[in-house]
Amino acid sequence: DGRDFFLYDFSNFSNILQQLQLLELIRAGRAEEALAFASATLAEAGANDPNALTELERSLALLAFPDPHASPFADLLLPSHSQKIASELNAAILKMENQEYTNPKLCSLLRMILWSQNELDKHNIKYTKITDLANATIDKPKLFGGFRRF
Repeated sequence: DGRDFFLYDFSNFSNILQQLQLLELIRAGRAEEALAFASATLAEAGANDPNALTELERSLALLAFPDPHASPFADLLLPSHSQKIASELNAAILKMENQEYTNPKLCSLLRMILWSQNELDKHNIKYTKITDLANATIDKPKLFGGFRRF
């Protein structure tokens, strides 16, 4: 049952969320609070899980630099890192519920459509253009320029 997986892996999810909380403290410049939080909540996880220890070390290494945003570990402070973690967490929850996490696939497909349309526009090729992705609105079909008939 997926719920057993979730209960088994809940401590890992909890560690991940606490790791994000630690990064928020560091991002806010609250170094002393970050150290206290890490020792109170994340030290045990780091002792029991090598991956958690690596992430904890990377996060705390940010405090060794006057400007954490200019450190080699600055990627941890980017919004994209939090979004990645949130996506992984959502995917795990959906997996637990036996559902597929389709958002990244859909985003990739929409980006590919926009890129393709841009390329066709650059080369002045006529095509049926999707003008509104949210509503799947398309231009009326036009003659397809750039394609040869054999």
